Amino acid sequence: FLIGMYNLLLIISFSQLIIDDFFPPKTAFEKVTKPFDKFMYYFSFALFFVSLVFLIFEIRKIDNTINGTQLFWRAGFSGVVLAILITIILKVTNPSVYFESKRRYVVHFGLFIGLFLLTAATTSFINHFYAAPTESCKQYTILEKGISGSRNKEHFIHIITENNTKERFSIKKVLYDELTEGGEIELCMLKGKLGYDYVTKFNTIKNESMPTYTNI
Repeated sequence: FLIGMYNLLLIISFSQLIIDDFFPPKTAFEKVTKPFDKFMYYFSFALFFVSLVFLIFEIRKIDNTINGTQLFWRAGFSGVVLAILITIILKVTNPSVYFESKRRYVVHFGLFIGLFLLTAATTSFINHFYAAPTESCKQYTILEKGISGSRNKEHFIHIITENNTKERFSIKKVLYDELTEGGEIELCMLKGKLGYDYVTKFNTIKNESMPTYTNI
């Protein structure tokens, strides 16, 4: 994992030079930068980091949404489409935004990656925050359970939903220790605003008692 992350960061660090080799910028250095060009540079830079922070807060919500992966990619690609439209408008109305190498790279990176992350996180937030108040519970069979990560361990289970889709859910360690592969678990869900069920509680199935674990 660490080697993979190192290689990814290495590629990103050299990507601007690679792009400049294939698509040389019109301006190597600007003595005077237009106010709008400067605005787009800082706006794109801020957009990426704000979107990244927003997604970090939403990632657990996405993970515990039925078909959450589908929701993530659909919403993310709608952000890419929006970034394409904005790029076309900028190239027609303010082409100088893309004249300087560093600014061109930051604006492209910030718009495409930033809007991808932002639309994915925003869509997830709308889906669970405005979910219908009525809760419904169903029982599922646990296919497998596992632990990921080394320092900050994440405990998860896999189940098969009604539409024959394998779903992965992050759960607390105390619940993880009580579950067994092949056993049953009850999921209590809210119907999301966008039609994606959001899991709010995980209940163990027992004869005598049924502890409830909220999805926080």
